[in-house]
Amino acid sequence: MRLKLKGVVLMGRGVGMPPEQCRAAQAKLERAKQRRHGLVRELTEDEAKLALLRAEENPDAAAVEAQERVVALDRRVLEAAEEEVSGLEDLVHALCDDLP
Repeated sequence: MRLKLKGVVLMGRGVGMPPEQCRAAQAKLERAKQRRHGLVRELTEDEAKLALLRAEENPDAAAVEAQERVVALDRRVLEAAEEEVSGLEDLVHALCDDLP
């Protein structure tokens, strides 16, 4: 039985996993964590912009609404990135825990 998860091929549980697959999964996990970190930073910046827009004496309603949409999109993208990291962490454990 072979399963494929985002570019990494898994073989049946009883079959030993080659160290190359373990390293590939670890590298993919590290890249996903870096991407997630960048998305957190981007969300923080966009939330700060939104706070500044709202704090203006006469806030531009259209600008506030547009920035709210940006923040909402940032949150959805970050949520997807967090799910990807979680799945890759599970994959790394599955591939690497049994290796010497």
